[in-house]
Amino acid sequence: MTLPDLPTLWTELHGLIRHTLATNDLAQGGLLIAALSAAAMYARTLPGMLWSRLKHHMTLTLDVQGDDAAFPWLAAWLAAQPVGRKLSHLGVVTRFNEQMGGQNLTLGTDRDGDEINVRLVPLSGQVLLRYRGHWLLARPERQRRGQGEQHLGYSHSLTFRMLASSRGIVPTLLQEAYTFTAGRADGKVEIYVPQYEGWRLVERRPARALSSLIYDTDLVSGLHTDLQAFFADHDWYAGMGIPYRRGYLLHGPPGNGKSSLVAALAGAFGLNVCVLNLATPDLNDDRLTSLLANLPRRALLLLEDIDAVFLGREPRAPTVKLSFNGLLNALDGVAAGEGRVTFMTTNDLAGLDPALIRPGRADRHLPVANATQAQLAGMLRRFWPGWSVEDAGQLAAQIPDGVLSMAQVQEFLLERRADEPAVRRDWQSLRPRATGCPTWINLRAG
Repeated sequence: MTLPDLPTLWTELHGLIRHTLATNDLAQGGLLIAALSAAAMYARTLPGMLWSRLKHHMTLTLDVQGDDAAFPWLAAWLAAQPVGRKLSHLGVVTRFNEQMGGQNLTLGTDRDGDEINVRLVPLSGQVLLRYRGHWLLARPERQRRGQGEQHLGYSHSLTFRMLASSRGIVPTLLQEAYTFTAGRADGKVEIYVPQYEGWRLVERRPARALSSLIYDTDLVSGLHTDLQAFFADHDWYAGMGIPYRRGYLLHGPPGNGKSSLVAALAGAFGLNVCVLNLATPDLNDDRLTSLLANLPRRALLLLEDIDAVFLGREPRAPTVKLSFNGLLNALDGVAAGEGRVTFMTTNDLAGLDPALIRPGRADRHLPVANATQAQLAGMLRRFWPGWSVEDAGQLAAQIPDGVLSMAQVQEFLLERRADEPAVRRDWQSLRPRATGCPTWINLRAG
């Protein structure tokens, strides 16, 4: 038996279907129901399809993730708009909260006289606002990270949707948000510490005037002049093919204001400070490279107490995960960023390997020694401006140069700030004593 060819089979099947539909009411009804069902399903999805196509062709989306530097600019800008206060899901942040933007509220003062501030942070919801003649739909979002992700907690994002014809306002929006937050010269220095592979803002403090620092010789003015020249010479560095980086090593006994000097210089140039302790147990080569690659803009890098990490090229403690070569590569290797200013501090210059502090990594070595008699006299007159130069000098002359740290002198004067006669009476009791004042305390007290 031979099989019919395919065209003949198709013709017979087509004829059978036509005959069935023409003579069978049940088949006709089934086909009609199927057609109506398909039409109903298409009708239900049509508005969504049309809206999706409309959004794709007619609108523009600007999206920024919470770990990007632009996120706090835009979040703070949005929260400052009148409609930003209509968002339906807010969070309360009480400490070092500028990172998330939001509406600042002052609740009163504490017993030290400092303001108690909280911030209402936009977490989710959406608002429609008018910006420079264009409509923007702003939608902040917060999502809990999954168990498989590297870091638990929440991830944040912020989305602006606008008509495609509004593309031209995007640069203006970003510039205005930056100027409103990070670009605003408000006379404060931001202090950052590491958080995973990025940086977390932990404090904003008023910038300290360089004139309030009391150091011997021209340390402050020389550093200021050197930094000023560096910032003005970007094109010269590029033309000479020299990496545009500058490094400083501040060395001397603890308690003499090495970190306070860095913070004051940052304030003088409108910069911020990223503080990094290289002896942190969870700091390895890869993480250090990531941290230095993700430094906030306009920030000085402060590497504290580098003598506590390596003795020569060997780790001082088993907890140190950072390798000596990893540190060198991060400072000035092929992947090292340009435009970076690095300050390193140490209490033990002799214990450092020359490779770590050679020019290119530490271009200038600057001693910050114990107090001289001139510094003692300057400190006395700073606490009591009414004292004459002769009175302060006579008292200071009773203490030899280099035997007291400035932190010791400051503590002595603070204890007697309300009892000026006690300073003269107790001056002879001021004797050298051991001090273990850590650098971070100095920085915070600066």
